Amino acid sequence: MKITSVTPLPMRCLSANGPMTFFVVRIETDTGLVGFGESCDCFGISYPTVHAAVIRDAFAPLIIGETLDAVEPLITKIRRATRRELGESWASAQARSAIEIALWDLVGQEQRRSVSSLLGRVRDRIPVYAGSSPFLDDHPAEFHLKQLEPMLDRGVRHVKLRTGPRPDAAVDTLADLRRLLGHDIEMMVDASESLDLPTTARLSDRMAELDIRWLEEPLLQSRHRALAVAATRSRIPIASGEHLFSAEEASAALSAGEISVVQPDPCISGGIAEARQIAAMAAAFGVRAVLHYHAGLIGLGAVLQVAASAPDVDLLEYPIHLDTVLRTQSGSDDLGIAAIDDGCLALPDGPGLGVTLLQSAFDEGSFV
Repeated sequence: MKITSVTPLPMRCLSANGPMTFFVVRIETDTGLVGFGESCDCFGISYPTVHAAVIRDAFAPLIIGETLDAVEPLITKIRRATRRELGESWASAQARSAIEIALWDLVGQEQRRSVSSLLGRVRDRIPVYAGSSPFLDDHPAEFHLKQLEPMLDRGVRHVKLRTGPRPDAAVDTLADLRRLLGHDIEMMVDASESLDLPTTARLSDRMAELDIRWLEEPLLQSRHRALAVAATRSRIPIASGEHLFSAEEASAALSAGEISVVQPDPCISGGIAEARQIAAMAAAFGVRAVLHYHAGLIGLGAVLQVAASAPDVDLLEYPIHLDTVLRTQSGSDDLGIAAIDDGCLALPDGPGLGVTLLQSAFDEGSFV
């Protein structure tokens, strides 16, 4: 099976929060098989045409005409050929993730097996946590409860809220929400790299009293010393991972004691194999591994294949507002909120990624 074309596809799609951009890559072969991959820039693709340029100008020429017998040799070729000019993080890693996922999709299709069955399938369902985007400090607790209700009604028992520009007010709202939810619901908080060390220490003390299970990304990912100090000082676990662009970066963060919950995402960290490696590495450090997700249908397909084949993963992020995107791109409720049962999402076992992106998603959403 030889690769005949690599086509970057920057897209727009309407989410429950408004229009969002996405980035998908399509790889065609001389056998007629077509594979899809997707990348993520951690909170929706803001610059999909940048990813398109990286793939079109740098990555595609390296693999067009190559025989696809295995994924790793082609990804290694891309990394070695471009690391000195493009680096191995940020846009380069995200674009490479999309290529790697598409290659796995093709390998699975050729063998008529799911990617997870090729890697070693360990489960058929995964618990999810509701990711809610509105800032805690922008609305009262009753508003946030209403946002969460569609997933709570599906048996979801894990929720993540976000702090905004007034983090102390956010924790006030969090306390009110804890009273409304009770203590049967596991609650987490995402600070989106917006805090400093003193604020992290103060808020983590308050959050510990509310039984918050982790504080996500309190500081910029690049401030490694500060993160290590925060992790030592905090009374609740520090979570991070959506800005880890390789197993090597994850190893450095884990070795430095920066995080207690690691959140790999195959659409960011270099692909399916790299995300599985990070999850396995976490177990050796006694760190919890949960999966980050914030992309479209193809990205969810990749995350679900990791969830199905990574025994050390115990939870998957499910952003509430992406339900609209998933239904639009698939034409069904198969992976929407309505598909969640008893707090879990079933893991697809069709060939490759096990998901199919509608042609209309390109016709209506592609950049011109």
